[in-house]
Formats: sequence, C-alpha cells, structure tokens
Amino acid sequence: MSEKKNFIIDLFSGAGGLSLGFEMANFRVGLAIELEENYYNAYKLNHPETLCLNKDITELDCGEILDKFVKNIEISGIIGGPPCLGFSTVGNRRPDDPRNTLIYYFIQWVNYFKPQFFVMENVPGILSMSKGKVVEKVIDLYSEIGYSCKMEVLLAADYGVPQLRRRVFFIGTPEDSILSLKIQKTNRKDGNQKGSFEKDALPSYLTVKDAISDILDIKPFVKKRTENLVKEYSHPPKTQFQDYLRKESDRLYDHFAPNHSELVMKRISHINQGENHNSLPKEYQLKGGYPNIYGRLHLNKPADTITGNCGCVSAPGRFIHPTQNRAISIREAARLQSFPDRYRFCGNMSEKYRQVGNAVPPLMAHAVAKSINKLQKIPI
Repeated sequence: MSEKKNFIIDLFSGAGGLSLGFEMANFRVGLAIELEENYYNAYKLNHPETLCLNKDITELDCGEILDKFVKNIEISGIIGGPPCLGFSTVGNRRPDDPRNTLIYYFIQWVNYFKPQFFVMENVPGILSMSKGKVVEKVIDLYSEIGYSCKMEVLLAADYGVPQLRRRVFFIGTPEDSILSLKIQKTNRKDGNQKGSFEKDALPSYLTVKDAISDILDIKPFVKKRTENLVKEYSHPPKTQFQDYLRKESDRLYDHFAPNHSELVMKRISHINQGENHNSLPKEYQLKGGYPNIYGRLHLNKPADTITGNCGCVSAPGRFIHPTQNRAISIREAARLQSFPDRYRFCGNMSEKYRQVGNAVPPLMAHAVAKSINKLQKIPI
C-alpha cells in the first residue's frame, strides 16, 4: 500500500491498542492525538513513526492541523474511541444529544477531513443511553454529513482475544458500501460446532491458560518497581497465541502487581478459580460493596472484561490471578488484552493498569481493520 492510500488519524488514541490493530492490517497511522500525558508517552514509545500530539481535541482547529501536519495527504480513515463521559446538563442541552460529548468532536473531524472511512469505538453502555436515542442520533449526525454508518457490537473472544469483552463500533463510509461490511470471526465459543475436518472450522475461544501458561509460575515485582526491572521467561511458548505475544520480545517487562496486605491475601486464598466474594467464609466477607468483587480468573475459560481497575481485587470484575494469591500483573492484563510483550506502558502502576484496561484489544481492532481493507478492496 502506498502512503497516499493508507494514511489514517487516531483521535483519543489512548495507549494505542486501536492503532496497533490497524498497523497490523497494513494501515499507516500518520497522526495520533491524546490528552492524558502518560497515555501519550506510552503511545509515542510504542509508535515511534507516528506523529503524536499531546493536545486537547476540543481546543484544536482542523484547519491548522491540515496546514501544519497533513497538507497534501489523502486521509484514508479516521479512527478512535472518544470517551463517553456522561452528558452535560448545562443550559438547555438535551441529555441524549451527542453534541454534548466528545463524540461530537470526532464527528466534526470526519466532516472536515472527509476520509474514505471512519471507525468510532465506544462502551456498550452507549446502547442504553436515553433508551437508544443516543445511538440513533449518532447515526443521524453521520448521515447529515454524508456518511452511511453501521453499528456493530463485537465480542473480543470472537477475534482471538482471550476475553469476554464487548465493544460497540460505529463504522462508516461516504457511500452505502458499509452496509455489506462483514467482520469475520476467527474463534467461536464451541470449537466442536463444526467438524474438525471442515476447512472453515474455527477454533474455540482462547482461555486464560492459552494466554499465560508459559509465565504462570513467574512471580511479579510487588515492592521495588522501576521501569527497567524485567523477568526472564521460564518456559518456551506453549500456544500459538503465546508465539504471537512473544514476537520481538526476549524478556518480560511491566510484570508488576500490587503488594497486598496480609488480610487481603488471606481473603484471596479462600477463593477458587471462577469464584468471587460470594464464596468467602462469612468472617472474610465485606459488609458492603459490589457482589462481584474479589473474582478469580479460571484457567480454562476466557477472562471477563479487563477494565482500568484490573489491578484492584476489590473492584467489580475478575482480576485475581488463577493460581497465585494476588491481582494479575500489568503484563498479564496486557496479554489478556492481546498486547504483545514488546508493548510498554508509562507512568505509575495505577496509570499503567488504566492504559491496558481502557484500550481496544489490538486483535479485535485488527479484525475490524481487515474487514475495512476488504470493503475498500485495498491489498494487505
């Protein structure tokens, strides 16, 4: 692909999961914009060939961006995940109007640069906002600027990610070709649904074991944590997924985890794989809080959704290591998100966990990017 045919912009780029997936599909992310400093630092570290701006998109002028950074360049696509931070109640603004959110700034960029396609990712919660009216309005706004828009609710596990994570994607083109978009699955819940001798049989969902069995016995750093601390691999890759994860990496970076109190470790020790706080003896149960806290991962199942709080065992979800009495490390969380081991994160532990948990899983993004390549008939 020539530079003129694959240049894309990533808005609200985060640590770069969406960008990585598109790069794997032979797109060139020429410009990325991210406000939070350590997300920006992580993006720059992992995407050194991309021009990344540490700017607030609400304060940027598209005309200036064009003149300074993308003049005489054809914009193939605009991608990104504008945070859905809730709706403004200032003045007479309607709570179901996307103009009150960062989503609208994303739409403004699409309107200005007129790319061949856009991909806007968001959380499933957007589906229920104002009883579905927010989604309807988003699609209408794209229609008003001349784009057909298709909404897809995707499950990460269907695309080679060992995680039951759902995300919403708004995908659009200036013509109706988007209506024929098909995002091909690479995995399925039950690998036996088709005969093993059929050419198009898909493998079953990847599991936690598929992701971390080669590093299962490696204890993370829990006290001294500096950027250059690394762990050596203790075993060769045991799965194809681990081969992918370890490509271009000879050591384990960011294998850091919290240093739990004695009480927390005792509480964790009473929880078996697949169980949570509800399984604890009464003397260890908390009186308040969410019921689905202190969840332990099951080796033989995909992970539940990895969130920005995945380093906290008392956060809603399933973030306890399957065999060790601790929270999963930053690196283990990254693997469950399908980030390769060479990918690094920046800031303190809390910030690194958020960078991992808030990202679009790269293999999920890759599936979307490949489908767009086929739709646009771009060789990959």
